[in-house]
Amino acid sequence: MGYRLENKEIDLSRLRKVTFLPSQKAGDVYRYKNYVLRIFKDGEKIIDEKTARYLTDISTDRIILPKKLLFYNNAFKGYAMKLVSQRGAGKRIITTPKDDFISCVEYLERDVETLSQKKVLLNDINPGYALYNGELYLVNPVNYSTLASGDYFTLEQLNRFQLHLLLTELIVNDLKKSKYNSATINYFRELLNLRDNDERSSSYLREVMRGQDNLKELVKKLI
Repeated sequence: MGYRLENKEIDLSRLRKVTFLPSQKAGDVYRYKNYVLRIFKDGEKIIDEKTARYLTDISTDRIILPKKLLFYNNAFKGYAMKLVSQRGAGKRIITTPKDDFISCVEYLERDVETLSQKKVLLNDINPGYALYNGELYLVNPVNYSTLASGDYFTLEQLNRFQLHLLLTELIVNDLKKSKYNSATINYFRELLNLRDNDERSSSYLREVMRGQDNLKELVKKLI
């Protein structure tokens, strides 16, 4: 039978394989119309079919979820997801204007709220699965899970915490690329870790960056 996307047969030989820039590679990726097809490789950790199917019914902007499922001879082998432009993927978070960066964070926070309402736990949202092109995307839901029960407020707090950890690591990685010394990087990491658990990352960053044009200017002020 070969590959099919839901009920539509797909000939991979007619598709263009694309390089996906997030640093942590996951499967093979092909361009298909307005999607990219993510095809699992043997031995890699994958999302289970039930969770992937559940995520196809959830609408998000920056946390990229499966839209359609891909099968090979009836075995679950991947999914189609939104095509994210990689143009501008060399941009740096620490030099992004403050309002633009905080807007990126707010988009992710809205997605976190949506997924928390749907009882989705965002496990392992690490920098290797993030793409920044002037907008910030999370592109691999391999470790996301669904909860049968639980308190929405507690789940959202946990998901917000995971997001804040991700933002911290992305910023720290940018500082390392800019050759800041370890003392400066550790100080900045500790500053970001002072956020209260019930405070949104966007609100905390806006307060911390008050009077500064971007994160790089904030670092200069601190050192």
